[in-house]
Amino acid sequence: MEPVLDRSEELLKEIYALVDRPIRLMLACGNQNRTLLKNYVRAKLPASLELVAGPGCSVCVMPAGHIDAFVKVASQPGVITAVCEDLLQVRGSKESLASICEKGARVELINTPQEALDIARHEPDSTVVYVAAGFEATAPNVAETILYAAESGLENFCVIPSIRLLPPTIGRLMENETLHIEGLLCSDNNNVVSDTDAYSNLARKYNLPCCIAGFTLEDVLEGLLFLVRQVKAGTAEVSDDSAFSWSPRETNAALCIVSEVFCAVETDWRGLGTIARSGFVIRDELALFDATRRFNVHFTEGHENSKCRCNEIISGRSIPTDCPFFGMGCTPESPVGPCMISDEGICHSYFKYELQSP
Repeated sequence: MEPVLDRSEELLKEIYALVDRPIRLMLACGNQNRTLLKNYVRAKLPASLELVAGPGCSVCVMPAGHIDAFVKVASQPGVITAVCEDLLQVRGSKESLASICEKGARVELINTPQEALDIARHEPDSTVVYVAAGFEATAPNVAETILYAAESGLENFCVIPSIRLLPPTIGRLMENETLHIEGLLCSDNNNVVSDTDAYSNLARKYNLPCCIAGFTLEDVLEGLLFLVRQVKAGTAEVSDDSAFSWSPRETNAALCIVSEVFCAVETDWRGLGTIARSGFVIRDELALFDATRRFNVHFTEGHENSKCRCNEIISGRSIPTDCPFFGMGCTPESPVGPCMISDEGICHSYFKYELQSP
């Protein structure tokens, strides 16, 4: 068992002393959930402090219809699809990128959009399609890559955009009063695009304490302590004291490049439906680099696996152990849904650290 640091023990004691009634908090970020699980801390928290997952795993919230679009583009002759490994196994209505790869489609695993550009340079006779799946933190890097391709005349490169904005989605969840969410913990890596104002608006509208925190155990526990204090005091403030600090110049530069390439539109989320201004599309001026236009592919409603309860888990309505397939018919070796496929998925973390705990 990994040791808990002294400062973390102090934070746990403070949380334990404050929680004297049921409190339900949402940890939107998959990495923050994983931090608690891999340090075996959940068992040390008060039993009446309930932590549920939110839509903070970009692979987990990808609806089947978007995967269908990725598959359709990847199946075209002369296309090389560049994608992150987590998305490879996620199944759409019928196929995944992995399954069509076995049938002859060419799919390359990459970590950054710049790697997709490199493939395009070395494969001039192929069209390289980068699957841009992620939250708003990924948008500046993707935008920069598209602009570089345009300036370089690299016309065999394009992007299929599926970037999502978290705050509008949290707003949709907060409208569901049956969830009884009393506080929200979010990650600081999205804060350059969705700044503190977005969370301040959520706090005011839904009387919801919000904390933007990092990924260390101390960061997460400090965030939970802030939220518990707010709930106890009956206040709804926003804290980003432990968040990564972006300079005004960095923030302005990121927002400028994102607005030059993208505009916000409604988009579909797994289990949450269509949410206004929660996704990005590429502007008309850069349509050449939009794979959905180049291949005339649209995001349509797909068919989700009826056995999978990821829809409920990423919206705080269930936890992984509520699912009858968890750890039985659904494991990382044989996953049923995206929450077990992705390293950031809450089911994957539960399986790895809760079921396998010493």
